[in-house]
Amino acid sequence: MKKNTFVLIMMITLFSGLLSGQDIDSIRLTNILKSLKLDKNKIRQELCVEKKMPSVEDSYIAIIPVILHQEKDDYIFTAQNYILITDSNGTIKNQYFDPTELDSDAVGLRGFTIDTGLYTISQNIRAFGVKADFVGSSKVYPYDTGKLSMYYPEGETLKKVLDQFEIDSARGEWDTRCNGEFRDKHSYIILDSSQTNNFTDLKVKTIAVTTISKEIKGECENKETSKTFYKTLKFKNGKYQ
Repeated sequence: MKKNTFVLIMMITLFSGLLSGQDIDSIRLTNILKSLKLDKNKIRQELCVEKKMPSVEDSYIAIIPVILHQEKDDYIFTAQNYILITDSNGTIKNQYFDPTELDSDAVGLRGFTIDTGLYTISQNIRAFGVKADFVGSSKVYPYDTGKLSMYYPEGETLKKVLDQFEIDSARGEWDTRCNGEFRDKHSYIILDSSQTNNFTDLKVKTIAVTTISKEIKGECENKETSKTFYKTLKFKNGKYQ
């Protein structure tokens, strides 16, 4: 094998958030910014995404990253997200300014993906996820991670119930040709049958794969081992932990 499979997987992961087809409609974005009294220069427009809510008529989830701090280098910045639900015209139904600060520097913020899976976490409460994808800049020490937060509508705002849970990651160390060790983890959230404080427990299934690559007689050979493990997130003090 001339090329390391892990590197290919990392490149696919790197761009998955950017190629998810969740670009925001320009007219809706203009109306949203007008309502929020935000200038386009104060947001990261290339990171704005939206997705139609599958279970609610005329409703779109939108992510608007607002710049808190910007260095001369465009990729170094700190942002906070407006998480919104709007109608087709961009009129805001639910508005939440997430207090979590997202830093983009040596490990760069590359995009967001909105997950509208069947997260029925309590009676008549269906949550949605927002995954932030980060990618490292080192070739020798490749790294990327995806962190999931979850929200649900409450009145005219949103309730945040999961904060930046690492849902997947890939990291390693190699000589940029073949020899090296790589660790890849992907997690899946499963709604459990049990509850805590009237909220469904979230069972997290994680598959961890370790790949050892060595050059043998001019060929790059990989040896993989995998493990599967579980953990349960319970709803305590207003959030899953």
